[in-house]
Amino acid sequence: MGVENEAEGLYQESLIHLERWELKEAEEVLWKVLDIEPNHVRALNKLGVVYAHRQQLDQAERFFNEAVQTDPQFADAYSNLGNIYQERGWTDRALSAYQKALFLDPGHPAATHNMGVLYRKTGNIGKGVDLLKQAARAEKGRLRGKIYSSPRTKRLIGLGWAVVILIGLLVLFFLNR
Repeated sequence: MGVENEAEGLYQESLIHLERWELKEAEEVLWKVLDIEPNHVRALNKLGVVYAHRQQLDQAERFFNEAVQTDPQFADAYSNLGNIYQERGWTDRALSAYQKALFLDPGHPAATHNMGVLYRKTGNIGKGVDLLKQAARAEKGRLRGKIYSSPRTKRLIGLGWAVVILIGLLVLFFLNR
């Protein structure tokens, strides 16, 4: 197994731990990823997420900034920085970070959602609600794209069509008897 494959496998393992809110385990695995590949931008970002979940905002901000320095085109890190700034009450900095994320990745669901929350908190409820609706549509579209691009889903869809055709042929057969 190559170094990149090993780092990627560990990164995927860390995501499972994060989904389960096993922050200690996720952190340990992410540090292993960074030992193998110090500039693994997604691992840097997720390490920031771990610290943000623990309300260790200085550490979280440090890793999000490191991710941005490693890859200035990585929209997720800007969106996460916006969350840290919003948590600290730095509205202008949060808005700027969300806008940067959306510039890099138009329709970025998390950045759109978080900017909507920010607008609602600051009293611009109409714009906030519009952004929250956009975020929901964007997330639904991305999930649909992931589902339909999965080889397993493609097989299931093919199998479903085969069953529908078979049932149709059986109905025609019995109707023509």
